[in-house]
Amino acid sequence: MPDDVLLNDVKEHPDDYQYERARRLNCSKTGIHHALKRLGISQKKDFRTSKSLSDQKSGVSE
Repeated sequence: MPDDVLLNDVKEHPDDYQYERARRLNCSKTGIHHALKRLGISQKKDFRTSKSLSDQKSGVSE
């Protein structure tokens, strides 16, 4: 996979998980991982945009 294809995908879908990129770019998750590492792109760290979090508050008391 050419680097420019992956860089363009990261720009268009900055919050996607590696498995989502792999499915879209027709390659393996490991391939995406190594390519991102080679390009110096780290994993997402903005937990506010994570798809795994809901908009509701947790049941924990403050």
